Amino acid sequence: MTSMQRKEIRMIKKTFSILTLLGFLIIPVWAQGNGNGGGNGNGNGPKSGFGGGIAELIASLPYEDVSTQERTSLLHMYEEEKLARDVYLTLQEKWKPRIFQNIAQSEQRHMEAVKRLLEKYFIPLPVEHDTVGYFSKPEIQNLYYDLTSEGGLSLEKALRVGATIEDLDIYDLIEYLNEADNTDIRTVYQNLMKGSRNHLRAFGHQLENLGLDYEAQYLSQTEVEDILNSPMERGMLDENGDPIFGNTGW
Repeated sequence: MTSMQRKEIRMIKKTFSILTLLGFLIIPVWAQGNGNGGGNGNGNGPKSGFGGGIAELIASLPYEDVSTQERTSLLHMYEEEKLARDVYLTLQEKWKPRIFQNIAQSEQRHMEAVKRLLEKYFIPLPVEHDTVGYFSKPEIQNLYYDLTSEGGLSLEKALRVGATIEDLDIYDLIEYLNEADNTDIRTVYQNLMKGSRNHLRAFGHQLENLGLDYEAQYLSQTEVEDILNSPMERGMLDENGDPIFGNTGW
């Protein structure tokens, strides 16, 4: 598929998304559930309230075919968001600063948003249970060990680990957005990336308070500095990364 074809598809999907948000399209059956939010109608689907406004937005967007690349990216991003949450919870126990606990709570919301997409498209979760430090992919499992070990050496290294995780998240999400056509998947990824930019700013600010700088590990140094030198972002974004008017959630 050419870039022009992808652009045309996104324009068509955006039109449907706008109509949906205005209430002109009926929410599909899979999203109606039985009063417990979305899911398959038997009460086992996602519960309302997960991820705040993003949950309702996902439910309002059309059901679309999922490509192999989109499926792979969803599975990877669920574990990558879990990696961030689990590392921060582990470092919170070690060093106690609330930044790790606060951002871990945000990563939990990110996990729930990706989980809703997996459930929407009937894709099984990549991990069998939600135990901290447990992953299905060996490379992510090893990364968890490496990051928690490095972050356990000092508070400075812990803050650098946090910035590195957000650096990686943004790097991967840029690639996955280039591959994704589905409006709901792109919308979630844009909001995950906005969250990661804010988290990178938070860790960068903490390092700055210690008289230290963060050296980019995945993005270019220019990209990282552009993020660090820009203000925190508020509100929800659409599939193109533009603010959704009047929405201040998530």
